[in-house]
Amino acid sequence: RIKEIILSTGNVNRPYIVRDIVFAADKIEVDLFDPEIDLNALLSDVAFRLKEKAHSYGANAVINCHFEHDRIVENGKTFLEIFAYGTVVQFTQSTIGG
Repeated sequence: RIKEIILSTGNVNRPYIVRDIVFAADKIEVDLFDPEIDLNALLSDVAFRLKEKAHSYGANAVINCHFEHDRIVENGKTFLEIFAYGTVVQFTQSTIGG
């Protein structure tokens, strides 16, 4: 069921109710400019955490997601800090011509 939850950086064209705002963060040791790095895979953990939180509400999507990052160096190691948030929504049924 978690895989079915939609993550979107925009809105969705479906009726919904807002359930909550959710947040997730991660810190990864990585060189972003390494050509071997798959950025989609790298960000999949924080995206999955947003979906987990939506799942706990029984919701269908996290919309208007924002992903912020910062590159930091600690003790000679390079890290990427990722902060993500979005609005948890539950789709509602609509009746047309009722």
